Amino acid sequence: MAGLAGAVLLAAGPVLAQSAATARAPPTDVGGVTVTAEKKDPLVDKTTQFVRAHVPENRAGQIARFRDSLCVNVVGLPPAYAAFIAKQVVGIATQVKAPVDHRLKCSPNVNVIFTPDPQAQLDDIAKRRDLLLGFGWASQMKKLATFERPIQSWYLTRSVGTDGQSVLELNHGSTYQDSNGGPENIGGSVTGRAGSRLGADMSSELVHVLILVDAGKVANLKIGAVADYIALLALSRWQGLERCNGFSTILNLMAEGCAQDPPETVTASDLGLLTALYATNPRASGTQQRAEIADAITRKARDIGAGQAR
Repeated sequence: MAGLAGAVLLAAGPVLAQSAATARAPPTDVGGVTVTAEKKDPLVDKTTQFVRAHVPENRAGQIARFRDSLCVNVVGLPPAYAAFIAKQVVGIATQVKAPVDHRLKCSPNVNVIFTPDPQAQLDDIAKRRDLLLGFGWASQMKKLATFERPIQSWYLTRSVGTDGQSVLELNHGSTYQDSNGGPENIGGSVTGRAGSRLGADMSSELVHVLILVDAGKVANLKIGAVADYIALLALSRWQGLERCNGFSTILNLMAEGCAQDPPETVTASDLGLLTALYATNPRASGTQQRAEIADAITRKARDIGAGQAR
């Protein structure tokens, strides 16, 4: 992933020359904002509904996770703060048994950029290295390249077939050099195994995660809360995090419409979800993966509740 990391760091240069301390103050006036509650299905428990709504599947119907070892790079903060966030991401990754590259010098596949002007940063990345934004149909590209939240993430993923061949999940065709210097197809297809409801013997993998942080809008938050939030974004693909929901998760930290103060650390539910994600069969169908993840979270919550009752 050396090429990807270099592209991100080059893109970061012009903006990150400004100190995060000089970022504009976060807005305090939210007048006129209308929050619409997320619709719930009374026939589906909230855990299953959370996984279904917020952990997206790829075009083949599967959930992505890292197979390559994580290497985290944080820029735009003083070194001590950057190191703290990177260490927290690695710590949570280790806890949920995600693969981690522990070498002192590794090639980053999780790049976190703090900037006072995230839209300018994103425009530059979209212009020079748009594959970092991941898959998007032509009609979606404008929205994909729009910064809308205090912390936002983009995911580059690949599909891997039965024969081990892989393609990056993008909507255009070319060739990309992977971290080992070998070619990897873009926008093509891979071959699976037909005839089984349990899966087509294919898998979906995270290749690179780009996380942009509006330095001004997180300036008053605890560094630990920001680090845990970033860790969750880094370890799985997410969608639909704009509004608060009833699931106990630190992802509510940046959501609108929360009736109660959201958690400021990763929760047992967060850890249960990620642990189940990295334990489930990567070649199972998305339906089976999602069911296993939801079941693992429910069992984790039940075990904690039983422990507290004793």
